[in-house]
Amino acid sequence: MRTSGAFLFTLPVLLLFAAAGPALSAASVYEIRAGGEGNLVLFRSKAPLETIEGTTRSVSGRIEADLENLGDSATFVVEVDLASIDTGIDLRNRHMRENHLHTDRFPAAIFRGGSIRGAPPAAIPPGGKASFTLAGEFTLHGVTRPLVVPIEIARSRSDSLTIQASFDVLLSDFQIPRPEFLVMRLDEKQRLEIRLAAAPAGAAPAAAPAGTEEVR
Repeated sequence: MRTSGAFLFTLPVLLLFAAAGPALSAASVYEIRAGGEGNLVLFRSKAPLETIEGTTRSVSGRIEADLENLGDSATFVVEVDLASIDTGIDLRNRHMRENHLHTDRFPAAIFRGGSIRGAPPAAIPPGGKASFTLAGEFTLHGVTRPLVVPIEIARSRSDSLTIQASFDVLLSDFQIPRPEFLVMRLDEKQRLEIRLAAAPAGAAPAAAPAGTEEVR
């Protein structure tokens, strides 16, 4: 029986795509759902006379990564609803939204990453955790700047994720006027502390893995 040249050429190509298939589809997608109990974004400002904190659970986003072979990149998109931040005083909330964050024009803060800096962990197995530094871009008050963030990811045995991070933001970097009146006197530097819960896309809302603590 004669074998055509076209078949001899096509067979290695098919085998190559078959071998590459699992690697191309290995990345998993996780969703961060707004209002989830596992979510918390907190800002802390230490002014001369008092420390002011604001919190929200209204965070949404998406993570795409191959946790069995992490490599040097993972896709993070995290969006925070700024109008939902609560400082514990209604008047202060209104001043913050209307006079400083201008949430009618800039309703969300958004982080998009990212490149993993340094030596990335080889994998995050079910029941494991890893710490690394993620580089991306942070958009706030209509200004986008590069941001490098140390993060920790804990992966539960049911494949839900808890992500924790903390970093500083300077108001002047994002053209936010600094409140200095009595109802809300803030420092130039704000400390952001974040905890996010993510579940595999299409799955039930994620619960925080055992042993994780609320960011405070």
